[in-house]
Amino acid sequence: LDVSYIGNRGTRLTNHPTSMGLLNNMNHPSVLEYGAAVLNSDINSQAARDAGIGAPFPGFAGNVAQALRPFPHVQSVNWRSVPTGNSIYHSMQLKLDKRFANGLQFRASYTYSRLQGTGSENGQGADGRSARRQSPIEQHVKTLSSDDIPNSAFLAWTYQLPIMRNKKAGMARLLGGWSFSGIFRFDQGRPINTAMANDLAGILFNPQKRPDRTGSPGVNRSGKFDPNSDRYLNRDGWSDPGALRFGNAPINDGTVRGFANITEDLSIFKDIWLNEQLKMRWETNFGNIFNRTIFCAPNSNWSAGAFGQVFQQCNIPRSIQFALRVDF
Repeated sequence: LDVSYIGNRGTRLTNHPTSMGLLNNMNHPSVLEYGAAVLNSDINSQAARDAGIGAPFPGFAGNVAQALRPFPHVQSVNWRSVPTGNSIYHSMQLKLDKRFANGLQFRASYTYSRLQGTGSENGQGADGRSARRQSPIEQHVKTLSSDDIPNSAFLAWTYQLPIMRNKKAGMARLLGGWSFSGIFRFDQGRPINTAMANDLAGILFNPQKRPDRTGSPGVNRSGKFDPNSDRYLNRDGWSDPGALRFGNAPINDGTVRGFANITEDLSIFKDIWLNEQLKMRWETNFGNIFNRTIFCAPNSNWSAGAFGQVFQQCNIPRSIQFALRVDF
């Protein structure tokens, strides 16, 4: 289905004839220039007659926008991008490994990267790039990926305390055999897709309308964030592009990112050698050891009263579990 007769900012890119040939004239005004009142009017209304627009075929029922479509009998479009798209990933990766010696081993890594694509994250689903198009001609637009994480750091380590480290009997059963291990990961937040009330949906079949980006910051950065009183997003960071106009906000805004994702897990082990062949291990595992709160993405509908607010926590609170293991 070719629905590419509307271009950015309400200009027609090509003229597609309807059954009545209403759009054959190159001097015919752009479809969006009729305005929302006319385009949303019934084809048999006075507004349609005053605009000189009639039914494209006998028995047609619908509004003016439907009548002016290249295929007026088609009532909706299910967006499916095939092929789904492609992605381009560039990164600088640094890694430091320490092999086990003197009771210590670890791996530390850092990645600086950029991930762009044309919708390969989820081209078929409701949260895919197809659901974020402003214009029907926005096919496979290269943009920042919703999975882009520019900065990521990782640390995993294990350390055996030196106290009676290599002894198995006597006081070593009480004082020795202690080990610690941890996995820490820090990821920068993902870019946010900001949308607004879509007054073009009934005219263009477009899934989304985005506001204009202003020069103001998109994220409020003033001390510790409190979801009960603070808004994560700054409404002044965007503005209304106007009726039947596309906004210039990107599909995924690299300057407006969600909360960082932080994982901090720690384990403590105590090995007790009962004899040369039998060992008992006591484990204590801490998930989210510092009880850090990671919030979910804020409401990003600029037209909503709750824009910028956060309503959910996306990680679980600190958890502690104990285990007893016997090796023989």
